[in-house]
Amino acid sequence: MRKASGNETDHAALLAIKAGVVGGSSSESVEALSSWNASLHFCNWVGVTCDGRLQRVSVLDLAGHKTGGFVSPFIGNLSFLRVINLSGNMLEGFIPTEIGLLSRLEMFNVSLNALRGGFPLHLTNCTRLLTIDLARNGLGGIVPEKLGSMPRLQTLSLNINNFTGQVPSSLGNISSLMQLKLGENRLRGSIPGNLGKLKSMTFLSLGLNSFSGKIPPSLYNLTSLLILSLPLCQLSGTLAPRRLQYLERINLGGNYLGSGDEGDLDFMTNLTSLRILSIAGNRFRGMIPHSIGNLSSKIEKLVMGSNMISGHIPAEIGNLTSLVGLGLEYNNLIGQIPWSIGNLVTLQILTLGGNGLQGTIPSSFGNLKHLYSLGLERNRLQGSISLNLQNCSSLQILYLNANKLNGMVPMKLISSLNKLTKLYLSYNSFTGYFPTTVGELINLYELHISHNKFSGEIPRELGKCSLLELLEVQENSFKGTIPLSLGSLQLARYIDLSGNNLSGRIPHELQNSSSLHILNISFNQLEGPVPTKGIFSNLTGFSFQGNEKLCGGIPQLHLPRCLSFDQINKERRCSMSTAVIIAVTVSIFFGFVLVSIFTWVVCRKVSKRNDAPSISLVDGGQYLRLSYKQLWDATNGFSMGNIIGAGSFGSVYSGALGDKLIAVKVMNLEKRGAIKSFKAECKALSKIRHRNLLRILSCCSSLDFKGEDFLALVYELMPNGSLESWLHGSRTLKLEQRLDIAIDIASALEYLHHDCQPQIVHCDLKPNNVLLDGDMVAHVGDFGLAKILRGRLSDNLSQEQSMSSLGIKGTVGYVPPEYGTGANVSTEGDMYSFGILLLEMVTGRRPTDEIFKDNVCLHNLCKSEVMNTNMLHIVDPHLLAELNNDNENSNGTNNEAMDVEKMKECMKAITEVGLACSMESPNERIGTKETLKVLHRTKTKFIEKRIRAGRQNVHHFAEERTTP
Repeated sequence: MRKASGNETDHAALLAIKAGVVGGSSSESVEALSSWNASLHFCNWVGVTCDGRLQRVSVLDLAGHKTGGFVSPFIGNLSFLRVINLSGNMLEGFIPTEIGLLSRLEMFNVSLNALRGGFPLHLTNCTRLLTIDLARNGLGGIVPEKLGSMPRLQTLSLNINNFTGQVPSSLGNISSLMQLKLGENRLRGSIPGNLGKLKSMTFLSLGLNSFSGKIPPSLYNLTSLLILSLPLCQLSGTLAPRRLQYLERINLGGNYLGSGDEGDLDFMTNLTSLRILSIAGNRFRGMIPHSIGNLSSKIEKLVMGSNMISGHIPAEIGNLTSLVGLGLEYNNLIGQIPWSIGNLVTLQILTLGGNGLQGTIPSSFGNLKHLYSLGLERNRLQGSISLNLQNCSSLQILYLNANKLNGMVPMKLISSLNKLTKLYLSYNSFTGYFPTTVGELINLYELHISHNKFSGEIPRELGKCSLLELLEVQENSFKGTIPLSLGSLQLARYIDLSGNNLSGRIPHELQNSSSLHILNISFNQLEGPVPTKGIFSNLTGFSFQGNEKLCGGIPQLHLPRCLSFDQINKERRCSMSTAVIIAVTVSIFFGFVLVSIFTWVVCRKVSKRNDAPSISLVDGGQYLRLSYKQLWDATNGFSMGNIIGAGSFGSVYSGALGDKLIAVKVMNLEKRGAIKSFKAECKALSKIRHRNLLRILSCCSSLDFKGEDFLALVYELMPNGSLESWLHGSRTLKLEQRLDIAIDIASALEYLHHDCQPQIVHCDLKPNNVLLDGDMVAHVGDFGLAKILRGRLSDNLSQEQSMSSLGIKGTVGYVPPEYGTGANVSTEGDMYSFGILLLEMVTGRRPTDEIFKDNVCLHNLCKSEVMNTNMLHIVDPHLLAELNNDNENSNGTNNEAMDVEKMKECMKAITEVGLACSMESPNERIGTKETLKVLHRTKTKFIEKRIRAGRQNVHHFAEERTTP
């Protein structure tokens, strides 16, 4: 076809561009450019626009065509180009330097691709550029100062890349700049005050970087600013009252802003155009001003959670009738929830959890017909659930857990909220039957009603909730059998029925649920055979303790053999015969027994302590007491070769009593505090019983062969040693094993902190005190420093507790900072130790590692790397090797690459839990229940992804086998 004079160069350049794109080989690329052929003039090709007179290409717009390949350097030959828009594709490689030849270029947009390399510095030669958009690629390096020499630039978007270094202060010289987007990079340093010179600026986004210092006061001069986005930037300082009358959106969440004094929220005045305000996750203190009701009538979102805001929620907040989202969660708010919130009829999200709010749930909430998420958890709300909530027919998420609510849950309420996906009612005092109308919640995938006073049977209608994934009904008074219908919940991942009065047999239908990873039926009255398939073959996922009449199951459960009907009848007949014999025997020896009792009383007074049959522990606990000689024989005379560990107050020996392997902790009575430690451990262990706590088998208070005092504790031997030996020895743990161990430890702490009466604080949680049995299940041991809390944490503790807290020991690196200032021991202290332990499990570094000095500690190291998305720099080399090994074996398949990505996500999730647990302030640390929930969800996601990837890989392998 004949071409207009002078445009042959454009035609050749376009063909070269097509070759580069189609060379990426995706079918989408070929289809998108199918019109680029000789049957049409190139000015009529898809995405190509020419000027009318010269027929030269002025616009190249292939946005969203999913083209692959690379950007050809021949693009620089399209000398009349004014617009290049290649966004939303799958382009790889580098941005060619030839772009700098396009002197007429006004827009360059290659966002949403997979480009790499540094900033294309040659773009600064294109002095007519109005827009540079490189967002959402893999670009890195520094942002060049030379950008400040671009006289007409209006939009600069570099967000969601890997740019490093500082924000160039020269950007403040571009007087035409209206939009600056540098968020989600790895930028450091301070925000340059020179940006305050950009009088035309309407959109400033710098969030998710690692800045330091304060928000420059000069930014308050940007009177044209409409949007200010600085979340997660590590900024500090206070906010001055603003003169930004046109500001519509402010996002300052996740920083360190606020002085901690009254008046921190005064900056909100004069923001008369505001639509969105987000300051969550900072350090703002003080009361919400009553003038909040004077904010813009157009305000839609007010997000102020996770600060230190105190006082009452002002009733004037009900004036903000355009609000769609209101978040005041996890502050220090008190008093009643204002009735006026019911005036916010457009409200969709309301979160007030984690405060000290009292009173009842306002009946005015029934006016919120558009509400789909309501969070009132962790307050002090009382009374019954307002039936007016049934009018909130759009409600999908309801959090009422951890309050003081009581009464029955109305059946009509449950049936009316048929869009619910999450229902949290745990840790209240609800009574009566749980409504059978729960079966009408066909969208429900989380139901949490644990730790209440529900009675009757677990509704069999739960089987109709086909999307249900998490079910928690533990610690209630449910009776009857486990509903057979639970076996039809094919998506269920977590079911906890423990701590009820359930009886009868375990339904075999439960073993058919392939998605079930956690099933806890502990401490009920169940009996009969345990199934052997599905979840019942998972030693770490299935818990059954406290059901003494269970039998069978897989051999590893060590349950008694189930008897047949004939065997049971035979035993009954034998029992009747035996009863007759016993009766005769008792008659004959009755007189002998009387004599024996008299003889025993006399002899007991003169016998040695090491011959006594038992020892009475604190609060009535009884254990068989072994003699010194028995322990001497069991440990080869306390041989040096039998020592398997040493602690502050003694040594631990391995031994055997018959075919039972044991560990004997011998107290060194010359060490000050050893006797106190022995008593503390006996006292604590006499009160507790949990699968993840080291169980005491016996104890010995006797005299040795020299006639000197001897104290020892006897435990079941843990054949796989301590967690310390795995983290810092020659053996290695895989990521999934570490996650299982973390869950085991968290389960033990949850039991100590919430299920013990009174509560127990371990006070010395560290890898040395976590022991692993033959199945690699973790058991927390060494309660030598444990403290028993006699009252609630908010009450005055007993004299014993107060006295003991003055001499806190523990282990350096794991002891919470508040203990060093004389604070009483608390469950929050254990959470700090657990957080440090989690970070150690991910990094492989002890908190006392020599690299930690000055202001650098394990917590801060992990925090900075997670913020900068550089986690692989701090990961334990063994985990890194596992990751690399999976990567090398992936053969480039998407499924296995996805598996590798899931490992990274899992590592990050564990690290984030560790950070949340080890916050410096006890009030900021998350508790065991939240921790355990997050860890379980992390494991579920991790396992599900691996199972899915494994199935897909099997399918991929099968396809390869059948390919000719």
